[in-house]
Amino acid sequence: MDDDKWYYVMPPNINIMKCELGDTAVEYLWDCINDARENKINANKNLAGNIEESLYLKDNNNYFWDNHLKNVCHQYLKENLYCTSFRNNFTNTFSEEMIMREFWVNFSKQTEFNPVHNHGGVMSFVIWMQIPTRSKEQHDLPISKNTTNPSSSDFQFLYTDILGHISPMTFEMDPEMNGSLVLFPSTLSHQVYPFFNCDDYRVSISGNIYFDTDEAFAIDTSGRS
Repeated sequence: MDDDKWYYVMPPNINIMKCELGDTAVEYLWDCINDARENKINANKNLAGNIEESLYLKDNNNYFWDNHLKNVCHQYLKENLYCTSFRNNFTNTFSEEMIMREFWVNFSKQTEFNPVHNHGGVMSFVIWMQIPTRSKEQHDLPISKNTTNPSSSDFQFLYTDILGHISPMTFEMDPEMNGSLVLFPSTLSHQVYPFFNCDDYRVSISGNIYFDTDEAFAIDTSGRS
């Protein structure tokens, strides 16, 4: 009928945030990577990646957290407080203070991959520092070209849609992604497909952000009222 009025009603959902880091941040992160290669604190045993070399990074004086993540993480949390996914593992304790704990770099070689997994903490991030391949070339390889879903070299989030189906959100990996960061809820599943026919490393950084429960559980045990 002519007097019908139709509207889209969008269910609430959590956005993923993307940032193109400035030169100062990227230079600092490369310094962290170079320090990690000197100190060699291996992270593999605590990570899901089928990757030969993963190393813990040190955020000196909390520089990266304080100057490039802290404020946006607080804003991101504020905008999505309705979502119960934002919590530390094994506790429902909320704190207005957050800290970055795990912080590491992956050096991925061809054929290495990261299976479907999620992270600890409240929110997590990935930063691509060096992408040595191009998505179109990887998708044109014989292993991918003649399929309905070419995925070689892709980074992919997986989520359940309103119909209960598992749906992908894919980031195609090209050198133009260097210096890009994505911020997302830690419990959001994701995976990284292998790349091929390239002897260079893909270098990426990841980190996990937690509620500072030391602050949340700071109670007076002196018996005073």
